[in-house]
Amino acid sequence: MGTSIKIRSAKWAPCIASFLAVAALSSSAYGQFGGLRKYAAKVQKVHEETKPMTVDEERELGREVAAKMIAAFHIYRNDALTRYVNEVGATVAAQSERQDIQYHFAVLDSDEINAFSAPGGYVFITRAALKLCQDESELAGVLAHEVGHISGKHVVHMIEKDKRLSAGVNEASAYTPGSAYLDNLTKNVLIKIFTEGLAPADEYDADRRAVQYAHNAGYPADGLERFLMQLALATKPGGAQTSITKTHPPVQDRNERIQQQIVSEHWEDANRPALADRFTTLTAMLKTRAGT
Repeated sequence: MGTSIKIRSAKWAPCIASFLAVAALSSSAYGQFGGLRKYAAKVQKVHEETKPMTVDEERELGREVAAKMIAAFHIYRNDALTRYVNEVGATVAAQSERQDIQYHFAVLDSDEINAFSAPGGYVFITRAALKLCQDESELAGVLAHEVGHISGKHVVHMIEKDKRLSAGVNEASAYTPGSAYLDNLTKNVLIKIFTEGLAPADEYDADRRAVQYAHNAGYPADGLERFLMQLALATKPGGAQTSITKTHPPVQDRNERIQQQIVSEHWEDANRPALADRFTTLTAMLKTRAGT
């Protein structure tokens, strides 16, 4: 009776590849199983191509993505505002499961309502998105959502799964600053994020993490939900333009999930300070420059 072997886990690939390689060498003497050598090499190649990205590689990738993003949008130059956004961001990032990286936050000088994150701890919010926030808890929710993407390694996993993006990853200089591979990879990652976005499951996961981080940091858990409501109003037909509405799940679906999460956790934090006055004071220069 014939039998078949199914490889169910990548961690066994090196052992199986070694076994098959030995079998292939033996078969050459007996003229049998001539294809095993090629199959062994193929198994080993698949194993190498799917190996996880290290934290150091993630940091290098993040630096390159962040540099290209800054070159495209430019940093909004205001030291006081940058410090404030970093303080709020650091507060929610301290609640993240990932503390093996350092988080950095910055404001991009853009009229598009959006926020972005890059692997390795880089988080950006646009000037327009910051203007749309009504209090500090909403800002915290937006930043926590981006921290959630980093904690979940959503971009990293996207690269690991997408053969078009991971092609060439085994080159010795793959993640070396200035390497052709790293340059091309970051360009492709940005194109994919801006045109297609992450998977809906990743966005929902980032929302879930964001609500948890914000609550644990002492903010009202519904800050992100209230921001998304403002986003829906701002981007209705004839309103502001943003790629969020094209690359993210519908706001209604996201907010329903957030509401369900808050109810299921039995959080009683309606009386927590949203810090609207502090937010208004520290973003006043932004609104003045924007002419509002």
